[in-house]
Amino acid sequence: MAEEKTGKKPNVEGGSGGETGSSAEVAGRTRQLIYTCFNCGAGNYVDPSWKYFTCWRCGPDGLNYI
Repeated sequence: MAEEKTGKKPNVEGGSGGETGSSAEVAGRTRQLIYTCFNCGAGNYVDPSWKYFTCWRCGPDGLNYI
């Protein structure tokens, strides 16, 4: 079975497999910043327009103002 796949060129282009082809979706993901929680140090992806965020690890105790 392994011998059949070796040496053959794939008939499709490569990619990560999760691509949807929508550039608007990808562009929306790049407009996030990563902030560190003051309580536990976990990284949180935050939209630049937010004034505060809640840490995913700390829950309500991890309210951080930007």
